[in-house]
Amino acid sequence: MVSALVFVSVTSVTMWSMGLTRREPTADERLKRLAVLTRVPSEREKKLARPLGERLFGPVLQSINNLVVSVTPKHIVDAVKNKLDATGNPWNMTPGDYILMRVVTLAILPIAAFGLALGLGPSTALLLAFVVAALGWLVPEMMMQSKRKEREKQIRKSLPDVLDLLTVSVEAGLGFDAALAKVVERKKGPLADEFALLLQEIRMGKSRRDALREVSERVKIDDITSFIASVIQADQLGVSIANILRIQSAQVRTKRRQQAEEAGMKAPIKMLFPLIFFIFPTLFVVLLGPAIIQVATTFMGL
Repeated sequence: MVSALVFVSVTSVTMWSMGLTRREPTADERLKRLAVLTRVPSEREKKLARPLGERLFGPVLQSINNLVVSVTPKHIVDAVKNKLDATGNPWNMTPGDYILMRVVTLAILPIAAFGLALGLGPSTALLLAFVVAALGWLVPEMMMQSKRKEREKQIRKSLPDVLDLLTVSVEAGLGFDAALAKVVERKKGPLADEFALLLQEIRMGKSRRDALREVSERVKIDDITSFIASVIQADQLGVSIANILRIQSAQVRTKRRQQAEEAGMKAPIKMLFPLIFFIFPTLFVVLLGPAIIQVATTFMGL
């Protein structure tokens, strides 16, 4: 009984003190908080909010970047831009940043490695510079290829569901642009990001046909190219887009099922080499090892 009274007393005092400390803010305090949240920071505050290293070296790097772009041929800059777009540009790099990185990895780093290793001998320094240059060439390309393949895999995986949502939205009465906006709202991933960029370009005044062609050039996947070509043709001929979307969705799902069946057919052949070189020797050791030991023991006893 005494324990229960003590527990009730302590609980009541604690709740009363919490009620005193957690009072509701007044109307003026709520307005001040709202003003702080909705206030747009000035340019000076934005600059001061950036890291110190970015504020110190950012202008210098930007000047070097502009210089590199100005002396680089335009077709190389366009090729680099297309390559970055194909990977989704996860590092948020400009073509100038990528070209500058390649110059550093292929020229400056090998020369620096050669100068640092010159004390070990000219041949060793030259070999080290060659290794650094090879790594500087291979590593960025391998990273770009890996990101591009991963992005293409995500796009192919999400394409059937996106086409289904587009079909349902168009059949429900929405226009094609509104259906794309619904996809951007409901879906996440690189394909939804491409459609968001497509809508942004259309709202800025670019024609739908040109914006769709640019999506095809950025993504460079056969299914996306076929889908965009069908949409452009339907728009030109006045054909119902809902029927086109339904047919495209069925074709993509059929192709995806065929690819899964093909991968399943290749699995036994891919499993053959690990079985021969790794699993079968282990099984032979486990099964025949005791018999070999027994036979060896018997002959040694004789």
